[in-house]
Amino acid sequence: MAGEMTYDGECVEFEGDGVRLSGAIAAPAGTSPVPGVVLIGGSGPSDRHNDGLFDALRDAFVADGMAVLTYDKRGVGGSTGDWASATVDQLARDAAAGLSTLRSHRRVVAEAVGILGHSEGGWVALRVCARFAQPRHLVVTSCPAVPLL
Repeated sequence: MAGEMTYDGECVEFEGDGVRLSGAIAAPAGTSPVPGVVLIGGSGPSDRHNDGLFDALRDAFVADGMAVLTYDKRGVGGSTGDWASATVDQLARDAAAGLSTLRSHRRVVAEAVGILGHSEGGWVALRVCARFAQPRHLVVTSCPAVPLL
């Protein structure tokens, strides 16, 4: 189909903070290493699609030449654990594990991987940067401008 984007995708699993997280990595078709981004979902039982928002973001990033890791929050989809009782630090350690997973992927330039947190995921992304990892870039969307608590 004309104009249809093609990309390589694969299912992945990785260890979070005491849980097994399930997700997917999408990358532009080809063999050259590319930069990447981990998408961190919002509050509630968000999965790797985050109500379709992450599908659209994934497609846009891949079309622009980036690899994307999306994953099911703990206790959602193929991931173990319980999102409802998770602390921000636990969710941040989960996201940091996703960052490490994408950095180690054969198609990704390890030093060019960042994170994007949506809504509650914005708080999680900030915590990742403050305590657990050093992503190349940080983007927060629809993140509250008030204290977390």
